[in-house]
Amino acid sequence: MKKRFNFKSTAVLSTALLSTTLFLVGCSGDSDEAKTAQAPVAEQNTMAVKQSEPVAAPKEALQPAPAPVEEAVAEVEEKIEEIKEEAAAVVAAAPSGEKAYATCIGCHGAQAEGGVGPRLSNQSPEDIVAKLEKYKAGEQMGPMTAMMAPMATPLSTEDMQAIADYVTNL
Repeated sequence: MKKRFNFKSTAVLSTALLSTTLFLVGCSGDSDEAKTAQAPVAEQNTMAVKQSEPVAAPKEALQPAPAPVEEAVAEVEEKIEEIKEEAAAVVAAAPSGEKAYATCIGCHGAQAEGGVGPRLSNQSPEDIVAKLEKYKAGEQMGPMTAMMAPMATPLSTEDMQAIADYVTNL
């Protein structure tokens, strides 16, 4: 069976990293400190005191992304790898029916109680296997065929039976 990863956490981490990078790069531009550094010169008699010419403060050049951002990227990538390894270990330790059913939980519920998809816990294992085989064959089974066909396609008959046995024993 192919290894499936939850890309939701990867997308969230990538979005957070991108937002942080954009924030830091946006903050590295010119500051208002240089503009406020010059105090207004009080109006005086120009005959008595010679006024010096105001000197413009040098503008800071945009700098490349600081090293802490690169370090944060490396830390996030390490954390992603750790999560992938933990997920793989959990999946490897689970019984085969439970492993195969892991992709079904989102629609059919952790206890096969239903949700977006129908309730499976009240169906016989034979019915579940027969429906999965029809989805795998590409038969139109109802409005959710477009979602179920790609899910059933990689399943072997043994996987289908393991899922059916697991679901009916919940």
